[in-house]
Amino acid sequence: MDGLTGLKRFEARLNGAVVEEIRRWNSHPELGKLLASLDAHTHSRTFFSTYAEAIIARHLLSCGCDLRFEVPTPAGKCCDFEIRCRGQRFFLHVKRADSRRPARRKPTVSSRLRYLERIARPYVVNVRWQEDLTDEQMHHFVTSAAEFVRRSRVGDELAVADDDGRALGGVRIAAPCEGTHVRLEIDPPTGTGDDVPRMQKLMRKAYKQFMPRATNVILIGTTRPDAADDVETALLGSHIERWDALPPRGRRIAHGRASDGLWHDGQLPESMAAGWFCFAPEDDAVQSSLWIRPGASLDPPMKSLLAELFETQ
Repeated sequence: MDGLTGLKRFEARLNGAVVEEIRRWNSHPELGKLLASLDAHTHSRTFFSTYAEAIIARHLLSCGCDLRFEVPTPAGKCCDFEIRCRGQRFFLHVKRADSRRPARRKPTVSSRLRYLERIARPYVVNVRWQEDLTDEQMHHFVTSAAEFVRRSRVGDELAVADDDGRALGGVRIAAPCEGTHVRLEIDPPTGTGDDVPRMQKLMRKAYKQFMPRATNVILIGTTRPDAADDVETALLGSHIERWDALPPRGRRIAHGRASDGLWHDGQLPESMAAGWFCFAPEDDAVQSSLWIRPGASLDPPMKSLLAELFETQ
């Protein structure tokens, strides 16, 4: 070992101004423990998980909150933070998810694939394809995808292959969207799996650390700035078409959520609020979103505070 503390070891990957502020926590009665924990870590995974807690703590301090760190529960677990602010009190559980797929990128594709955006259906459509397709293969892929998009519903998926059985790519009707035409989202050429189940696993782990008879909030941090949609799906469920509900004005089909969300059918009954933040160690600001459970028994002042702290959706 080189004897470097955690902050010193990883500071080249961090925001310098934030690090200097965190170092001043050495005299803080609670956050001094968080600083000591950061400096004790020598492995990147554990260090950055703790650093995620630190940047959330810094954000809450800037909002005028009082914090306690690693508060024990009657079950022998620990809440990451107890937060007191403007007469309200809640417990915060911060988890970091190492995403297995990169951020979605803007489509930089041929005019043939752009053709899908001309289809008059109000859906978000995920598209992936092999990058070395010939013109003939791309034509076959787009023709197959267009036919599929015109007749499919939310949740449907198609794998496209050529006449020789070689995989060309895939198309998925991901969700409804505003507007009247298809909106494309380009996935990586080779898929790496869905992050939603992993986020649900982290949320269940946080739920076991809840302080009983109190308001508890879960925050999932990801390096992907577009992962808020995955957290929302983890909570509320996948998008589906609803034939038992009236569609909104101007639409022929109603949409809803499937039963695979953590908040479906009374699951995790003590969970009233959960959210996402972008974990960007090089930045000095926190981008976050938070969802309140439909029908949650939270007082208006608490809802207002959470909305202010985490930009409630």
